[in-house]
Amino acid sequence: MAWSTPDLSDITQVLKGLLQTAINNSALPAGNVQVSCNSPDTARTSDGYCHLSIYLLHVGRDPYWRNAPVNGPRPQLNNAQPLSLNLSYLLTAWCDTDFTSEQRAMSIALQAIHSQPIVTQAVIQQDTLSQWLPDGEFTVSIESDTIDEMSRLWQAITAPIRLSALIRVGVVFIAPAVPQPTPALPPITANLAISPEPVTVTLPLLFAGAGLGFQPVLPSASPAQVVATNGPLTAVGGSTLVVAGNGLDLASAADVFLSVPGTATEWRVTNPWRQGAVQAGQLGLTLPAAYADPATSLPPPPAATPLPGLYNLTVGSVAPPSRSNPIPLAIAPRVDGVAIPPQLQPNATGLYSIAGAGFVPATTIAALGTIALNKTAAPTPGAGQFTVNAAGTLITFMLPSPKPQPGEYPVLIQVNGIAASPGWVVVVS
Repeated sequence: MAWSTPDLSDITQVLKGLLQTAINNSALPAGNVQVSCNSPDTARTSDGYCHLSIYLLHVGRDPYWRNAPVNGPRPQLNNAQPLSLNLSYLLTAWCDTDFTSEQRAMSIALQAIHSQPIVTQAVIQQDTLSQWLPDGEFTVSIESDTIDEMSRLWQAITAPIRLSALIRVGVVFIAPAVPQPTPALPPITANLAISPEPVTVTLPLLFAGAGLGFQPVLPSASPAQVVATNGPLTAVGGSTLVVAGNGLDLASAADVFLSVPGTATEWRVTNPWRQGAVQAGQLGLTLPAAYADPATSLPPPPAATPLPGLYNLTVGSVAPPSRSNPIPLAIAPRVDGVAIPPQLQPNATGLYSIAGAGFVPATTIAALGTIALNKTAAPTPGAGQFTVNAAGTLITFMLPSPKPQPGEYPVLIQVNGIAASPGWVVVVS
C-alpha cells in the first residue's frame, strides 16, 4: 500500500466516472440514463430520465489493516497512520413507470463492475478520472445479500424500495492527519576498528567519495586555495590535498597510512606527508614530487610517491593500534610544464616530447584523442609510436602516417589504469 486519499468523495467520483463511461460506450440504447451520486429519495424526479445512482451508504473499518502499520517506522500513533476503510455503496435505478430503462441501466452498471473488479491507476487514467484520484487503486465487487437484508436496509430510507444492489469498495485509505517523517536512508558504509589489546580508543572518521573530497593543488598554491569537490580523491606527486573528517586532532589520528586495497601491504607516510590541520575538520597532506615503486625502491614512502594506482588512505596510530575508515586515493601520473595555450610543438625530426613523472614504461598508454599510439622499446619511436624513458619522466612520440585529419588532438596518458589530467594538445594542419 503506497497511497491514500484525503477525501472519500474522490472514490465516489471515480465510481461515477466508471459508470458514466460504461453507459456512454454501451451497445444497448441508454441515451436517457443519468448517473448521479445522490441518495435514492433525492435522485428521483419526474423529468423523464432514468436515474442511476451510486450512493455511499456505509463506512466501516477494514479488520485486516486495523492494527498493522502500513508504512513508516514503528510504532506509530493513530494520527500518523492512514485509516483503512471498506465502503458500502447502494446502486439504484429509477425511471418512474419505465421498468425497461431501469433494468437496462442496472445491467450496464453491474456488467461494468463485474468486468473491472480492480480499479487500477491505468483504468483511472484511461477514463480521465485522475483529477480525483491521481494515485492508488482499490477493489469493487457486488455484495451477495438476501431479500430480507435488502428489505431491512430500505426500511431506513424514506423512498419506496426499487431495483437496487449493494456494492463494496475496499481497501480505501484516508490520509493521516500528521505527515509521516521521511524515512532515513539505510547506511551504505560501516566503519569498524579492532584493537588486539583491551584499550579504549576513540576512532577518527574520514570523508571522501560520497562525502567531501578536495582536488589537489601543486605546492605553489596555498592550502586556502584548495577547492572542495565530490568524488574520489586524486593526487599527483608534488601536490597538496586536503582530507575532511572528524576527530583528526585526536591522539588516535596522529599517523597517516597508505595501503593497497585487498592486501595487507601498508606504509606509514606521516612524515613528511602530514602538514597539519588546514582548518577544523580538515587535514592537509603533501605528496613527494618523485615517484618510486615502494616494493623495490630505496627508500620507500614517504620519501617518494608510490607509482600511479588506486590506494586506500587512513589515519590512526601505531600504539595503541587503531585505524579510521579507509577512503580511496587515486595517484595519477604528472604532466609538467604545460604552456598556455597548451599547444605541443615537435622538434626538427617531427618528435613530440612530454615531460612529467610517474610514467611506468610497462603500463603506460598514450593516445591522440581517439587515435591510440603504439608503445615501442626502440630508442626512437616511428610513425604512430611512443617510448617512455627508464626513469619514467619523459614520453616521446611521433604522429601516425598518414597524418590524422586536420584538427586539435588532446594527448591522453594513462598509467596503471589511472589517467593523467588533460594537458597538451597537438594541432594537425
